[in-house]
Amino acid sequence: MDLNDRARGSGSRNPCGGAGNTIKGPHSALTDYLQEIGVSRHFRERRRAEAAAAAAAAAEPTAATQGQVQAQGPEQPPASNQGELGADSADAALARDLQDEENEEAALEESGVGTSRMATRNRNRQHMAVVVAPITEEAVEAESSKGKGKGAARGKGRGKKKPKKDSDSESDFHKSDDEANQREGLNRSSARKGGHMRSCEVCNKRFLQRGEYDESDRLLCPNCQRSVDKAQNEVSAVSKRARAVASSTAAPKRRRLKKTADGLLELEAGLPSLQDLCVRAIAKHVDQVESFGDISVQSLNKLCRIICKMRVLDESTLGLFLGADRTSVVLYDCTRLARNALERIVEMSPNVQTLALEYCGRLDAGVLDAFGVGLRQLAKVQLEGAFLVDDKAWAKFFREAGPRLRSFQVRFSGFGPAAMRALITHCEGLEELRVSECTDFNDDCLGMLAAPLTETEEALQEPERLLRDTEKIEVVPWRPLARLKSLDLGHPHLAMSSATATRVIRALGSQLRVLNLSGFKDVDDNFLLLGLAPHSEHLQELSLAECNSISAEAMTQFFAQGADATMGRGLVRLSLNRCYLLTDAVLHAVVRHSCCSLRSLDLNSVDDFMTEQGLLALAGGALPVEGEEVASSVVKGCPYLEDIDLSWVRCTTDSVLEKVLEACGRLEKVMVYGCPEVSIFAPTRPGLSYVGRVCDTL
Repeated sequence: MDLNDRARGSGSRNPCGGAGNTIKGPHSALTDYLQEIGVSRHFRERRRAEAAAAAAAAAEPTAATQGQVQAQGPEQPPASNQGELGADSADAALARDLQDEENEEAALEESGVGTSRMATRNRNRQHMAVVVAPITEEAVEAESSKGKGKGAARGKGRGKKKPKKDSDSESDFHKSDDEANQREGLNRSSARKGGHMRSCEVCNKRFLQRGEYDESDRLLCPNCQRSVDKAQNEVSAVSKRARAVASSTAAPKRRRLKKTADGLLELEAGLPSLQDLCVRAIAKHVDQVESFGDISVQSLNKLCRIICKMRVLDESTLGLFLGADRTSVVLYDCTRLARNALERIVEMSPNVQTLALEYCGRLDAGVLDAFGVGLRQLAKVQLEGAFLVDDKAWAKFFREAGPRLRSFQVRFSGFGPAAMRALITHCEGLEELRVSECTDFNDDCLGMLAAPLTETEEALQEPERLLRDTEKIEVVPWRPLARLKSLDLGHPHLAMSSATATRVIRALGSQLRVLNLSGFKDVDDNFLLLGLAPHSEHLQELSLAECNSISAEAMTQFFAQGADATMGRGLVRLSLNRCYLLTDAVLHAVVRHSCCSLRSLDLNSVDDFMTEQGLLALAGGALPVEGEEVASSVVKGCPYLEDIDLSWVRCTTDSVLEKVLEACGRLEKVMVYGCPEVSIFAPTRPGLSYVGRVCDTL
């Protein structure tokens, strides 16, 4: 098979299966050379067909021979004869090719196609004009060997040649040069890199445009584009400075708070104090510290907070906070302290008077018993998360340490009826009691704080039946906690009846200073008017959060009666969080009741019936009533208010806050989560901070 047959065989393979597809496989340097001198595939096929027709006419085959030739295809003439026949028809074929190309160029000029393809055709025409002699197979082979020799010489200078891919795995096909050149504005280098030749709109220079191009964009060369970008940056910088000046004149710059890595120390922006630097350095290298030495209680407490926040408080670092001279042990995260580590508190700090442990999930009945027996001066206990301690263990602890206790606070534990009865029996000097979110605390436990009324309640308060202990225990008659001043029973897991709560308040209310009944969803108007109102003359802190069974009218009447009875002595802290029935009249009654004493007010989520007129009561505004005039001297505002929570009270606006700040000169903290009308232009002053503004989080 000669060269033309090999070229025809290689050109007939079309992996895409389409007759008109212009995708073909990789080709050799000889193919590129033939294309450059004008010998295209169509030229060779036409010449081969004319040579075959001439050979067939000269041979004059018989009919049988003609049938065989039609079945098997035309027979190739010898190489020598082929060269002679090709020489006779080469001039005619070359003339026809030149005529076809001229017609095509004329069509291209009419259609507006660029000049790059025409230049290529002119170069090809010059090569074709030179090639007037017939191209024989010997000449082609000589030219091919010459090209191979040049390639070998170039390969020696470049180094080792890369291995050639297998011909069977030829999968990288390229589009033909004819189709690539048909795209407008492409040259030989940009076609391989995906670029287009464009003209700049400013300087009319030609440049290469790569990437996606939108018709709405301006065509600019790199130099002009840089000049435009620089001008835009200067304009944006000027506008940015103008906005900064406008914002600084419109609203004073807010105080910036900087939080350290531990997330606990809030310091003023600037240089921290030497004490804070030392505390942070010690916290980072606590594993290399042997003793804190002589350090203040405040600094020790701050160190403990940081170390607990970093979760590095374990058996190796626990000894830094213990000692024979320690009278207070406060640990904020005991998750990594095992039982034996907690028992070390009794051994290393036997003189502890205040013990506060948070997240003490590994504390069990044995450790609690060791605390009751070993800590002989223990007066204040605060435990959170001791869920392994059951009802009976608490009762045993109160029998050991109850007479010494002055404050007891427990949260998330198994505190039930047996523990409650033991506490009432043995903790006669208790002044502060907190039992919050305990799973076993029920309405019977609440009733034990009041005198028993029925035989069932008397049976419940017998310690021998509740403790189920074999040893003989002296039955002590019920007596109230005469010294109790603070009672916190917030967020119980079980329902508490309004009647039982009323009995407890009648028994203890007159001596209480702090009362927290948050989450008592069943207490009603009778509890508030018949129980709490007559026995709240000494109350200073009250929390009725989530007590939604109390009506707004009863709340207004309660504070109105208190204002008449106390003669200006009111509450210091009040929480009405999520009391959705609150109205403007209730808030006006609160201000009349506690205008001269109120320092903290929680109105979180009281948004259903609250309006701006109600909030203006904090600024001394009067509530308009039909047919009745309210003197301005009666509503004095809250001049001693220090912090207020107005989160999710959407009637809170900048104008309302401006009037409130004018009347409340000591206000330092305002919480406004969920208040979209509070903007960056809200009134401010030195020492005042807003928490939860939307503009501060964007």
